[in-house]
Amino acid sequence: MFQDDSNNGFSLKAYKGSLMTMLAMNLDEKPDDGTFAGFTIYYTNPLGNRYPIQNLLNFDGNDKVTGSDISPIQLFKWVHFPGSYQQTGMLSGNYTYEATPRFFDKDKNLLPLDSSKTSKVKIDVSDFNEGKFRVGFTRAFLKSQAFANRFGANQKLLPSGNWIFDTKQKAGTNKKYGDFTYEDMYAWLGFNARSIINEFLEEALKDNSVTVDMFAYDFNDPVIATMCLDLATKGRIRIILDNADLHHDADEDGKTPKEDQFEEMFNKKAKLGAEMFRCKFGRYSHCKEIILKKNGIAYKVLTGSTNFSYTGLYINANHILVFEDTKVTKFYAEVFNACWKDGRATSFRMTEFATKAQPFSGVDIPTTEINVSPHTADYAEQLIDSITANVKDSKTNSVLFSVMEMGKSSTGSLIPALRALHKDDSIYTYGVTDNSSGEISLYKPGQKNGLLINAKNASRELPPPFREEHSLGSAHAIHHKFVVTNFNKPTARVYCGSSNLALGGETQNGDNLLCIKDTDVATVFAIEALRLTDHYNFRSLSDQTEKDKAKGQIVQPLTLDNTGKWVERYFDKNDIKNVERELFA
Repeated sequence: MFQDDSNNGFSLKAYKGSLMTMLAMNLDEKPDDGTFAGFTIYYTNPLGNRYPIQNLLNFDGNDKVTGSDISPIQLFKWVHFPGSYQQTGMLSGNYTYEATPRFFDKDKNLLPLDSSKTSKVKIDVSDFNEGKFRVGFTRAFLKSQAFANRFGANQKLLPSGNWIFDTKQKAGTNKKYGDFTYEDMYAWLGFNARSIINEFLEEALKDNSVTVDMFAYDFNDPVIATMCLDLATKGRIRIILDNADLHHDADEDGKTPKEDQFEEMFNKKAKLGAEMFRCKFGRYSHCKEIILKKNGIAYKVLTGSTNFSYTGLYINANHILVFEDTKVTKFYAEVFNACWKDGRATSFRMTEFATKAQPFSGVDIPTTEINVSPHTADYAEQLIDSITANVKDSKTNSVLFSVMEMGKSSTGSLIPALRALHKDDSIYTYGVTDNSSGEISLYKPGQKNGLLINAKNASRELPPPFREEHSLGSAHAIHHKFVVTNFNKPTARVYCGSSNLALGGETQNGDNLLCIKDTDVATVFAIEALRLTDHYNFRSLSDQTEKDKAKGQIVQPLTLDNTGKWVERYFDKNDIKNVERELFA
């Protein structure tokens, strides 16, 4: 889904994401050498307030965040999040974007904005919500200038003491915005994935005819835990909670895992109708699902990659999916019941749920196939190979992905295929992972090779004017498990869910893997892949500053280019920047 406009040889295209928008700019012809400064972009929010999109870089190299009216954007695509720098929060509704190409005079001074060249589009900026289907994401920007500016680079995500606490208590103070609470941080970091999860549980708490069935793996978010305990006191929740060693045995510090602590609290509060079952299938009970039932009939289900934990919501990059289609919800409810008080891989993998894909379609949901595991080895291999075949198909022109684990120990055909994809310059590919076994492909001017970025290694200190950023510690930056093929074609596919997309998980874990066949949904996930890959690619490229420091050299601050040379790569037929300019325009 997109809106576009063109004017005097310049075009602007706005692609709808989930509470974010990707803007793609284009020029019909390459600007004259030394003349092009970039793009000034304004947006008007639903309240009628008009702001320039902010740029962390400027021509002077100082640490002031300035508007793109003064410091033009020197990129041909930009992902915009509402409320990143203004105190208006994440307002949903119609946004108007105005973009104007900017130019230098002969003395390299920025010429005044020429509105005759402005293109303008209006687009809905809200959760991706079509019919009875919805998509949400975590922001995953703990390691970012935006988080550091709002909350501080050394801000703690949890207070000392009990992990179940009042999140509305003060967490810190910002010179610009004043005091902020843990709830403020969590709402910002958790983005719409968190708000949708919380809406689910709040809906159940408010209606005595609603009960909850939940699959959980990591489980230590204070708000979710509190609501689940409240439901337990009302006798209206059943939870299948993982009990693999990392969630069941004392950790290396001798402390009881939070999942065991929660089980004890749950059992003390539970009234008739509330129960917990601990299991791990062959290895993990790895699903992350919430099923709402009204008078015993399932009517809404939430699934995806997002664990109900503070790392899953506030540190990891994750997605959630919501279905309200009765056939889909009935299927998930039946799978839950098949696992309830059982959970053994040997019995579940032989059920009809695990031996074939379950297809769903309708006017209110995208065409979707759902696989639930653990599977037999033969079926798991067939499933993974089918995704690999789509990725390698000669008719596939783009593959965008965000996959947590892509190490060489990953089993099956798909992960090696994704690791090798950037070597083929006939396909447009952007990907980000947390483990690529050392194989990465950064952007190189004059090459059409795709990008494969290792987010965990992109932790170097950025040069000035960038400030110190929060450390991710041992937590994953990327926890997604999704692959998008042909995002802008009728043949678009999104493979997503809780599955790690490898044979080990498909044969040993309780998981779900979805294939969604819908161009609009593929665009939403494509934007997510692009914004994460760009975010960590930039941090990877800054590795040169570390080498300069080691040599005792002074690291020069990053500045905008006032020579106009930056635009050349976007019109070089042998550069991936030119490929993406033409693809998105």
